[in-house]
Amino acid sequence: MLNAFTDMRRRYFESHSNESFAEYYLTHRCYVSEQDDIARNQLKEKIAAIRVLYEKNTVEADDILHLLSELGGHPYLDRYMVELIIRNKELLLKERVQNELQSILRVANITPAKMAHLIDICLECDLPLLSEDAFRAALNSYKLDYYVVSVLVEYALHFAIREPADLLRDLLCQSIPENIKLQIIDYLIEVNFDPAEINRWLKDHDEKGQMCNLLHDYLRFRHEELINEDCGIVVIQTMFYGDPEFSGRGQNGGLGTLLKTLGNYLSRHRQVSQVITLTIQQDWNEHTPFFNRYDSRHLLVRLPIYISSEDRNAFVKRELAIKRAVARFLSLRQIQPDLIHIRFLDNASKAMAALSKEIDAKLVFTLTPDPHRNMADANGEILCFRVDETLEKLNKITIGDELLAMTDGIVGIGGDSVRQELELYFPQLKQTGTPVDISMIGEGIDTEIDTQPFDLWQFLEDHTMGYSIGPSHRDLPIMLNIGRLNEQKGQQHLLRAWGDSRLWQDYNLLIIGGSKHGESAEEAAIVEYFQKYMASRPELLGRFAHIEALPNADVRSIERSIMDHATARMPNVYVCSSVKEEFGISILEAMSEGFLIFAPIIGGVKTYLIDGQNGFLIDTKDALSIQQGIESVLYYSSLQPNNFQEIMQRGKRTVLDQFSMDEIAKNFAKLYLGLSADDGLMCVMD
Repeated sequence: MLNAFTDMRRRYFESHSNESFAEYYLTHRCYVSEQDDIARNQLKEKIAAIRVLYEKNTVEADDILHLLSELGGHPYLDRYMVELIIRNKELLLKERVQNELQSILRVANITPAKMAHLIDICLECDLPLLSEDAFRAALNSYKLDYYVVSVLVEYALHFAIREPADLLRDLLCQSIPENIKLQIIDYLIEVNFDPAEINRWLKDHDEKGQMCNLLHDYLRFRHEELINEDCGIVVIQTMFYGDPEFSGRGQNGGLGTLLKTLGNYLSRHRQVSQVITLTIQQDWNEHTPFFNRYDSRHLLVRLPIYISSEDRNAFVKRELAIKRAVARFLSLRQIQPDLIHIRFLDNASKAMAALSKEIDAKLVFTLTPDPHRNMADANGEILCFRVDETLEKLNKITIGDELLAMTDGIVGIGGDSVRQELELYFPQLKQTGTPVDISMIGEGIDTEIDTQPFDLWQFLEDHTMGYSIGPSHRDLPIMLNIGRLNEQKGQQHLLRAWGDSRLWQDYNLLIIGGSKHGESAEEAAIVEYFQKYMASRPELLGRFAHIEALPNADVRSIERSIMDHATARMPNVYVCSSVKEEFGISILEAMSEGFLIFAPIIGGVKTYLIDGQNGFLIDTKDALSIQQGIESVLYYSSLQPNNFQEIMQRGKRTVLDQFSMDEIAKNFAKLYLGLSADDGLMCVMD
């Protein structure tokens, strides 16, 4: 089928244009409105002006002054202006430019975004331009903007400024994010405050005692011995969208499960010294440690970096802060990674890519065409987006192109069909002289997991989020869905598809995902939908269960218990209701336990699930599509119970043969060690 977006990408790279792809796209995209066209053209002109400066052989002081004056207008454009200023940091040493920068820093009414960028520039260029009075004034002026507060604390730490220590210590007893409090504790320790004195201060001012617990855990984190082996490579893998211990809550998805399992298997390889999985923690409590030692050589470290979970531009604004925070962690623990593996087209990945170059570590990049796949409609025509949404998507597309130019190794998820798709969306992969090949490595699961028998129904009751399956209906088969509560995950469509059809009479519906405490706005919206729908359909009560997100071991136990009590009349089914799914760890886990799978036809599942052979691919765009897709198989096909059993067994065999983590980890180890060997990083082992 014709895809106008992939055709545009091909034409752009074949043209060898001086324009950036963002400019090229803005020139050729579809018409939305006259007002949008005006905004689009203004955006294109600003992008072109920045590009021209990047291309200049010599950037002048006037150029830097102009960029400084323009900062704070838009987070995506600011990113490139800040990068350009930092590239030419020698100009900041010129008296004229430095005086202007100091002058701007003293202005009381500049925007918080601009102030944060200016402090970023000072930190990146090692310029201590804030006087003590200016620092105190800035902290007072921007005390309600936590991005600025965070970067100011980092400034005090970086330049070891002791004068504002009492001022910052006083912030510990105020209502500010825990991650900023942890930054302050880090700063106080570095300027030689006695940890015991900090602890006494916290006890006097922290009624709940939570910060005392965090201080204790943080000190243990700073001093815990992390590296156990002198020989072998050190691998960093990042997942800044969630936490492996809380999959299904907030933004925590299947990637956490994958990286936890992969890290454990990799760490058993004799030529891997250490695997460190990095994430960013936002909501600390007494049950959240700074790190988990999964294995003697695999650690999960939760970095205390302030990021607003409600800000969709958070990574754009905090790209440099993320890079510096990871660099500080590595320096404190004296860790020299040989390789960093990133997995998203976002500014957090760009931060890690930049860090890899600064510390001379190899960079591996899992490449997925997102948002590329969503730039054209079902007929292959270019979709129209408002200018703000256009810029957000162009930022990710541009980062993808930048990362391809920086990476030492590319991983594609799937087989040859996925490779071909990647080459359509990233035509530069086919250009002559492209130095990096694509290693096609699937994702995988632990197929050797042990589970213990337990009381399934009591366990579900203990973790219910408001709905449970009644005793009189527990002989029915289960329709299962697992994942974070999110509009794109489609649980609201699944509930309606089940409840508006005959499925509810033949199946109990079990949805696992979400948090009982501190649910996000996205989770809250889905829970509210559940409540309104169930209130309108009281006959469904006792047949629908919604339980909170659980550790992966508990989820696997639930799945196995369901299958242990399977009946021959109707198969237990797993429905992935996502609008699209790049791969689907939860799908593989359900397949491995023998569920009959229904999964999205859009995305990467079709690379391993063959419709009618080892599962079924259905349209998941809305409730009616899901309903029709499932019913057409269960009720209106010629398939008999023995046919379903054969399909379920083939699904199970697919996972065991192709997606066992033992084999997947060997493929990753081979890639990592091969890249490390190029620079002589591998040691000789007995």
